[in-house]
Amino acid sequence: MWFTREQFEICNELKQWGLSPRCEPGDVVVRGFADLGYEEFQVLPSSKLLSLTAGTITNFPPEHTQHLFWVPSVDEATELLERKGVVCVSCSREDQREWAVEAQYDSTLEVHRAESLHTALLLALCAVYKRAFKDSE
Repeated sequence: MWFTREQFEICNELKQWGLSPRCEPGDVVVRGFADLGYEEFQVLPSSKLLSLTAGTITNFPPEHTQHLFWVPSVDEATELLERKGVVCVSCSREDQREWAVEAQYDSTLEVHRAESLHTALLLALCAVYKRAFKDSE
């Protein structure tokens, strides 16, 4: 697998807060199976999915998008943060163990820590989407 279970859980939560799955060729999308875990897919041209778990290629009907969530890359997560008006003040490695991402949301500065930079950025993105969702209620 390319990603961690923690990253899948964050991205699944992101979907709940309003991040729609993007299903363009090259994207990685995931489907959760109750208590069984997750299966990763890479979106291929011509509405096909490559299972990164099993190595099989299947057709991808558009109506199945509702069962998937998207795992944005580091670059894509950074771009999504910028689109939401978030300024990443700093990204730093602390004690050679974890990453800290300082993100400025309006007048609030939050720090999100994780073992990988990717996970820290996803946590920051999730906080932004959650705040925006709650503000829109």
